[in-house]
Amino acid sequence: MSASVASDVAVWTPRLITDADQLLVSADPRRWVEFDASVRNSWWPPGRRSSQAAGELLAGDQGPVDLLIAACHGSGYVREATVRQLADRELPSVLPILALRAADWVRQVREPARALCLRHLERAPSTTCAVLAPVAFAVRDRQFGDWLATELEHRFRQSAPDVLADGLRARDRRTRRVAHRIALATGRLTVEEIVRVALTDDDIAIRRRCGETAIRQARGTADESVARRLLGSRTSAVRADALSELAAAGHLEPSYSALADRSPIVRATAQTMVRRAGDDPAARYRALAAGGVEPSVVAGLGETGTSADVPVLRDCLGHHSARVRAEAVRALRRLGDTAADVLMPVLADPAPRVTRQVVRSLLAGSDALDTARLAELAAPGGSRSVRMAATRLLGASDVWLRVAGALRLVGDPDPAMHRHGLTDLRTWLAEGASTAYSRPDQRTTDDLRALITQAEPMIGADTARVIRFHAGITRPVR
Repeated sequence: MSASVASDVAVWTPRLITDADQLLVSADPRRWVEFDASVRNSWWPPGRRSSQAAGELLAGDQGPVDLLIAACHGSGYVREATVRQLADRELPSVLPILALRAADWVRQVREPARALCLRHLERAPSTTCAVLAPVAFAVRDRQFGDWLATELEHRFRQSAPDVLADGLRARDRRTRRVAHRIALATGRLTVEEIVRVALTDDDIAIRRRCGETAIRQARGTADESVARRLLGSRTSAVRADALSELAAAGHLEPSYSALADRSPIVRATAQTMVRRAGDDPAARYRALAAGGVEPSVVAGLGETGTSADVPVLRDCLGHHSARVRAEAVRALRRLGDTAADVLMPVLADPAPRVTRQVVRSLLAGSDALDTARLAELAAPGGSRSVRMAATRLLGASDVWLRVAGALRLVGDPDPAMHRHGLTDLRTWLAEGASTAYSRPDQRTTDDLRALITQAEPMIGADTARVIRFHAGITRPVR
């Protein structure tokens, strides 16, 4: 490898340097961490991790990418020499790599890197914090990673307001989380600003923290408008907290409206508030269902209803909406209705979300299911979700039917079914074969004998031999 890795293929004009710098600065911190590991582990050929390599790599005029690559070299000598070279570079793109090297396991590398970080922070605190923070917080859990993260937290608390403001607006969620935690703890945000973040930030942890803080602060002023606005939050926990706050203040109408919320935690909170008011949420759900079936209404009826509601829920199994059908199966299960004669026809539903719920309902009584019908549904030609569901129920009903089903799938033309068969077979061999004390009946034995022979080219002779051993099947004479 030549001394100049990237300069061999590019002339570093001012425009190219600027474009590359902007691209590097805006890179996701995870990419920086991956880049560091990738360069160290695979870029350099054997025998170049030495002090000699440091001198070769850093001789002459290095392009910006050259130095970034050298800063990730597997040799501490090279990384140390590169960090010292970076002292003369003022481009923002050196900051993420300095953040990595500030957490380096070699003291001679991390100490100069930390000194450079501090120098940049003194010269341009706002810009430097914004660029250092994503990588610093990404490597915080490393053995030496906490120093820079702690330093940046201190800067967020003590520096000029624009430093924290940049942290609050950062694209990196870790940076925003730290900045919001500090801003909330130090009272740097108004209630209006906190509510706005709780409603608009794309990170659920930030929305939750800001929602809790906004409600707590508004409680002291008796301002119910804050809780009402938070009813529109995308975060279910925030909506639930807002409901509880309004109910405590005597405002129950939001709880009645939230009975049909899409979130289980919000519905549960609303149901509790309605019960405390002396009302029956199940009666409310029945009234809502009479006016039009929605998934959340079906779910709520299953959460609060009784066996008397089973006929209504069974009628929903034929609804045109897959979400309604899935919620109906789940609601029936909550009310104890898992009748096979009702749910087996639904197992052929074209919607995977419905078949998953049917499987959950039928698993407990799988040993009493119609195995012939399950075998039909598991056969090639049907939809993948139905075949998977039927195969799982067959396997749950009898261990040897499980093995037979997995062996059939090993030869399946559908790649997903083939992988499922191999995975299930390996799982059984690793976890269940040693406790398979029973032997298959004669019909299943005959099926297994043929299936093992068919699958042997794909599963290997050793695996086939182990399966025959556990099933008590002698190897066929060739």
